Amino acid sequence: MRILLVTPYLPHPRVGHGGGQAIRSQLRALAQRHDCLCVSLLRHGEQTEVPAAADQGFRLATVPFLDARSQGVRRLQLIGVRLLAAARAAGDRYPYYVAKYHWPPLVRAVVEAAEAFQPDVIQVEYLQLAYLLRELRRWRNAEPGDRRPATAGPRLVLSSHEASSLPRRRRAAEARWWRRHALLAEAAAWDRLARDASGWADATLCVTEQDRRLLAAAGGQRLITVPLGVDLETASAERTAALRRVLFVGSFQHPPNRSAAALLCDRIWPQVFAELPGWELVLAGPGSDRFLAERQPAPAGVTATGFVADLRGLLRQCRVLAAPLTEGGGIKIKILEAMACGLPVVTTAIGAEGITTRADELVWWADDPAEFARQLLAAARDPATAAARADRARRHVERYFSWTTVVERLEAVYRGDDPS
Repeated sequence: MRILLVTPYLPHPRVGHGGGQAIRSQLRALAQRHDCLCVSLLRHGEQTEVPAAADQGFRLATVPFLDARSQGVRRLQLIGVRLLAAARAAGDRYPYYVAKYHWPPLVRAVVEAAEAFQPDVIQVEYLQLAYLLRELRRWRNAEPGDRRPATAGPRLVLSSHEASSLPRRRRAAEARWWRRHALLAEAAAWDRLARDASGWADATLCVTEQDRRLLAAAGGQRLITVPLGVDLETASAERTAALRRVLFVGSFQHPPNRSAAALLCDRIWPQVFAELPGWELVLAGPGSDRFLAERQPAPAGVTATGFVADLRGLLRQCRVLAAPLTEGGGIKIKILEAMACGLPVVTTAIGAEGITTRADELVWWADDPAEFARQLLAAARDPATAAARADRARRHVERYFSWTTVVERLEAVYRGDDPS
């Protein structure tokens, strides 16, 4: 099968967020069984990452993209492009975040790649690229006499990654009235987009059953639940049990990660450190070092690594993963990776959604800071129970979230079958 995958994030080894890591792993897994071409946006400063991104078993084409890091003349161009995006968003009543990704060079590049590559499937990653799906449907269904006959063309698949209205509705529930109104309006715009985008696609992938139900309630069509996966071949369950470390990992450019890290440092860790004074909390991920440096006074027993090129070593060197996430949506890749590596996990209902339930007893659950501290202490003080849960968690990931399992479900979608 020939698969053309379009992503807003260059799939290079240093990509610092869970969604980007999942796309990269997905491409590598698909390329082991199929002929894959990836078309990716390329941001300012990423040119040096292209060789590593291109050396992973799939073909790669990049399209320069104007973003906040653009310099010189391109910075001036960015202002004009963003003003047009704002006008487009107001006219279509879709989120501005989506309108700014309506990038004509990307549309041209994908159409040209499709005409040359002749894929069986074009998969578009993230709702933010939904405008591209609309253009691809028009191209595929062109009238006779245009560039393509109406009967020709690949199957169009949208990988939504999350129901983007959900985290906004969650924030609205805690916000003041004026902010609540803005967040609810933004959530409604995301729902409109999801509904329309699912009409442009032949199938829309939802990473959790909860997301599928939410998009269906918004009017979405042809929705299929296919989770994100994790690379079990590179995940090791070997532990360094003597190290008294708790790990928090994530991109600190992502607001849900920053708020979770602040909650952990300010309200949870002081309770844990008072009971376990020799232990260390490690913050890992892009921006974690700046985050910690800005906190005054510095929290006791906390260190930060900044970006870590390969998290596997750090996962082996820590005793517990703490993920007190209170916002966000979709599947949390950090949770899957920790479970795959046999690292015990303490998280919230939001952190575990789409992965496990309380009844599974695979992770420790807590949604209140005091209870989270108690559960973190329980996981740290009872290594036998922690090891047993971690072992069950890894088997759970092997069964439901290995890329072998996920790719088989994707292949069914690509053929037009029901993968359930």
